[in-house]
Amino acid sequence: KMEEENVAKFARMDRLKARSALEDECDPEKTHAYMDIVIGRDQGKNPELTRGRLIFELFDDIMPRTADQFVRMVSSSQEPTYYGSAISTIFPGEKCVAGDRESRIEGAVSGRDQVFSRVEQEANWQVPHLNPGVLSLYDFKTSKFIITFKQMEQLDGWHPVFGKTVYGFDVLREISDRGTDNGTPKLPVTVVGGGSVPRGTHPREYLKALEKAEDKEEGGGYKKVMRYSSTYRHTGLIGH
Repeated sequence: KMEEENVAKFARMDRLKARSALEDECDPEKTHAYMDIVIGRDQGKNPELTRGRLIFELFDDIMPRTADQFVRMVSSSQEPTYYGSAISTIFPGEKCVAGDRESRIEGAVSGRDQVFSRVEQEANWQVPHLNPGVLSLYDFKTSKFIITFKQMEQLDGWHPVFGKTVYGFDVLREISDRGTDNGTPKLPVTVVGGGSVPRGTHPREYLKALEKAEDKEEGGGYKKVMRYSSTYRHTGLIGH
């Protein structure tokens, strides 16, 4: 009996590990959300901005309330929302902390409100941080979340995983490059939009909706738009 229990335990662990694996093809029937990011300042004579899109698969079968609330916050322009929030901490080649609503471009609005379920978090520590692009909650007191740039086993057991990046590893590389040793970003990194991908629609379709780059010589704007938010396979290793 003990042997059967061990076999079942290891089989379950393998299934959980597989959830954070980097797949070649997305399943349109799973829950996906996207987040638009701008890197840089829209100030001065020559604003240098980079815009890109991150697309996530959310584990609504493991953390349903967290996934549902995340979709609400990434889709809404009303509080609680991720619109205008900052990626406030970036450790290059390791991880970043996103969803900081206390550093909003329009000012702090209830940034410390508890928006995720503490009970659900405490019950779900099983999925490991095995790969770049894994999403996990920073804590149960804020709306902040972590995105890894490499395998981060030291986060296991401390930060419950609720999703993973499926497109946008080129954007993650850009974000990682803006980090410093103490985590302070070299340039502001801000969430400027987002939403959910309708179930049954391939997330790839939402890469085609990215804005075209504005002509810098006609008044400036976005210096670069990541038109093709690549998969991990196309981008290569992010972490060092």
